[in-house]
Amino acid sequence: MIIQRYVVREILQNFLGVLALLLVIFASFSFVKYLTKAAAGTLSSGLIFELLVVTVIGKLPTLIPLAFYVAVLIGLGRLYKDSEIVAMAAGGVGLGRIVVAVLWLATGVCVLSAVLSLYVGPKVAVIKASTLAQAKEESEFTGVYPGRFKVFRDGEVTLYVESISNDGREMHQIFAQIRRGKSEEILVAESARKTVQGPFARQYIVAENGYRYVGQAGQLGYEITQFASHGILIDQGGNEPAFRKEDVFSTMELLSSGNRLHQAALQARLSKPMSIVLLAMLAIPLARTSPRQGKYAKLFTAFMIYFAYNNGIEVFQKFIERGDIPPWVGVWPVHLVVAVLFVLLLSPQTMAPGLVRRRIGQLQLAR
Repeated sequence: MIIQRYVVREILQNFLGVLALLLVIFASFSFVKYLTKAAAGTLSSGLIFELLVVTVIGKLPTLIPLAFYVAVLIGLGRLYKDSEIVAMAAGGVGLGRIVVAVLWLATGVCVLSAVLSLYVGPKVAVIKASTLAQAKEESEFTGVYPGRFKVFRDGEVTLYVESISNDGREMHQIFAQIRRGKSEEILVAESARKTVQGPFARQYIVAENGYRYVGQAGQLGYEITQFASHGILIDQGGNEPAFRKEDVFSTMELLSSGNRLHQAALQARLSKPMSIVLLAMLAIPLARTSPRQGKYAKLFTAFMIYFAYNNGIEVFQKFIERGDIPPWVGVWPVHLVVAVLFVLLLSPQTMAPGLVRRRIGQLQLAR
């Protein structure tokens, strides 16, 4: 038990370190992406942190299998490099006990990943979908800055604002140009505010206390109208506030659905926790190296197998979506191949010590 706890602690330390590194890398890329959208005016800066948190949490079921796989490779690789596993074998601790220790730890991580993938993930996806829908509704308003021109509706509306209140709700000294075919409309107003109206969430800027000039460019005869309030349509709306993709459906909804897309999404959701156990078992024979090779000797081969495994799952998902294979077949052939590969790689390692001992016994009898 002491040796098994030692192996578990070695792998667990590497797992936490690798997972933290992957999270930092992913969070950094996501933050830069959202910051770029905020700078371009397509995302409110107040939504960046919320989107970053839900995006990172939603990515955990994907990052955990990779992190645990790498942790087993590095952890056991170090034990092989320092000849600690050889010393364990000499003391009567065979590879089977190490497999059991890794399996117990992988099962615990698998349960955690299953909760994240099957329960937390869909809820986080709903929050993210709603936040992105809110960002879409507010995106046209976000890019309005004092002293700058802002173009809406593919160039039909051009807006200039001299100043904006501290809370961002009211704009002062407004100039707007609206093109409708050959006619042109100019609005000049003292103030304006933002609003979303109607069941289709159409977005308006409501100008107040101003003048409206309507006519055709290059010709005389402009119509001048004074108004107390005038709405400028910014976006037609028409999008649902929360779009529905497969990842936002609960696991129970996917289970009860006969839709091929939903069945493929369910298989992918179940594959993430299952891959933790399979990859952890596969990493045990792949981690075996000689002291001269070093603990990173087989990382390239291990990563190639990992990418092939994930690509195989994605390919079979596409087969399910297209109806090429029935859902009951699903992605299970890919998992079966990995399990068979684990047995094929581990068998020579578990059989070798017994063969060596028998050979030594034969030589001693011969003498």
